Amino acid sequence: MNFILRASQVHVRRHADLAGAAASGICLIHCLLVPVLVSCIPGFVAYIPGDAGFHHALAVVVVLLGTAAFVPGYRLHRRKTLLALVTAGISLVLIVAWSGETLNPALELIISLAGSSMLIGAHLLNRSFCRQCLDCKEAESCSATKIN
Repeated sequence: MNFILRASQVHVRRHADLAGAAASGICLIHCLLVPVLVSCIPGFVAYIPGDAGFHHALAVVVVLLGTAAFVPGYRLHRRKTLLALVTAGISLVLIVAWSGETLNPALELIISLAGSSMLIGAHLLNRSFCRQCLDCKEAESCSATKIN
């Protein structure tokens, strides 16, 4: 039973950071695409979710999914610089989501892109640490031999 639990934890660690990076990537694409669509197709504005409620919800989903994805790998590897990168990325995403109309649109875009990029980078780094970790590799090889 302990083996099955450990194998499932490895599986979650392996894929959770990809999910976190994907959520941050969706945020990044939204931040890049909306200004382009609004500039090119002004009539499209009515169909783009861009109100404060949508930005709050998107930020909360990115932060919650990102945190849930980041924690398992971080608990194993304890990289402080990675924790700082995640904290900075989350902070930037939340600042933009709750700033309302107080930020200049160009500054809002720059901060959003920086925060999302930091989160994507942190998730991919966290995943790479798991790929390099002997404990993770041993658990993967054990699960491959015992499950098959």
